[in-house]
Amino acid sequence: MQRRTRTKGSMAQAALDLAAASPLSDITVTALAERAGITRETFYRYAASVADAVADALGAELEALQAQNPEIPAVSTTGESVFLQPTRALVAHVSHRAAVYRHALQPRLHPRLRELLMENLSRGLAAHLDAHPEIAPPIGAARPGPFDRAGMVAYAAAGTIGVLEEWLALTDPADPDRLTQVILAAAPEWWQGRV
Repeated sequence: MQRRTRTKGSMAQAALDLAAASPLSDITVTALAERAGITRETFYRYAASVADAVADALGAELEALQAQNPEIPAVSTTGESVFLQPTRALVAHVSHRAAVYRHALQPRLHPRLRELLMENLSRGLAAHLDAHPEIAPPIGAARPGPFDRAGMVAYAAAGTIGVLEEWLALTDPADPDRLTQVILAAAPEWWQGRV
């Protein structure tokens, strides 16, 4: 178990180091395996591709962030969005790993990294709606059903990813606080929990 943990850790570090230095499409399995101090065979035991290895490394960081905000309240006690802290944490992660994400733009994020963000954001948003179903607006005269809620989650997650991609594509990006503000400003008010 300890060896497996060490191998995964060295692969993750190598993946992030190489992806920060070069476009994702230019990184080979051989280069990543050499950097991690493992064989190609060992690499393929843990990942199907370089993009998967990078996504796994970023995914571990995103899951740690989500664990810091396990339950978001339905209503803010400060007048700010209930998503202010989680959005700041996401933006801090993307800002910290900006070189990795920028090297994965083609011009949108590599599908594997986009999928990773979509899964992570959707999981958090769906959990919030499950915990607070009363916040979702009615569809016509009816309370939202499963498809409606899934659509709302998908729309919010994809929109957030779109804003992140626009920010990453800038040669002179706005500061992370501005990015946080734009994400929150673009979200429907019913998500925000402001009273």
